[in-house]
Amino acid sequence: MNPSARQHCLAALLWLCATGAFAQESLRIAQTSGMGYPLLTVEGGKVSGGFLHDLTERLAAELGTRAVQQLYPRRRIEPAVLGGQADLVCYSSPIWTQAPAAQWTQAVLPQIERVVGPAERPVPGHLPEDLDGQRVAVLLGYNFPSLQPLMEAGRIKRINDTQSDNLFRLVSRGMADVLIVSEAEIEGYFQRHPKERKRFVVSAKPYSVVDTHCLVSPKSRWAVPAVDKALQSLLASGEIARLAQRYGMSMR
Repeated sequence: MNPSARQHCLAALLWLCATGAFAQESLRIAQTSGMGYPLLTVEGGKVSGGFLHDLTERLAAELGTRAVQQLYPRRRIEPAVLGGQADLVCYSSPIWTQAPAAQWTQAVLPQIERVVGPAERPVPGHLPEDLDGQRVAVLLGYNFPSLQPLMEAGRIKRINDTQSDNLFRLVSRGMADVLIVSEAEIEGYFQRHPKERKRFVVSAKPYSVVDTHCLVSPKSRWAVPAVDKALQSLLASGEIARLAQRYGMSMR
């Protein structure tokens, strides 16, 4: 290639970068800073690790592109996807949203909730009747349909808090008998407070299991069938299960 042609190619490449033409080919991932480890690690205002980071990086690779991790406040993440500012968000569920024009992929990973109690007591049960007569610490705004009749009858006392760390403190201080949160929140707490792991026991069976999916923007160039194909490849190879295990979560 002669110098003139080389300069022309370089100029074209710089133009593509400057106009964002390359960025349109990337997979824009919507993440929320409200997620904590092990789902997401945020450092200096940027996504640096966690299950959802690794999952979406591998998803982008399967699609033959690169992932661009974009942070949004929790309440802005869904509008960003539906409005086309991001291509997709994962670890969501149709039963958690009333989003119009929603396009969902196949199930990717279950969100599993477990009952946690103090280590000096027997391992807590996972059924509503196991919690009859107990004080149950849960996150404010979360629904527990199978427990609701017992709560309304006054047979289970619901204790609300806005932070999962505080639920553990309520149990450790004897202000609640058990707590119910997701595996991700349980593992996140023990990672932040490793000495606390021996102070609690976790139910062997889940209290609840909800399949999570990826919500794909109706304005994205990445169609749901293509994303599904990439996800199926990651599931079939065992890659998603290996990632879940690495971060202290399970597939069932």
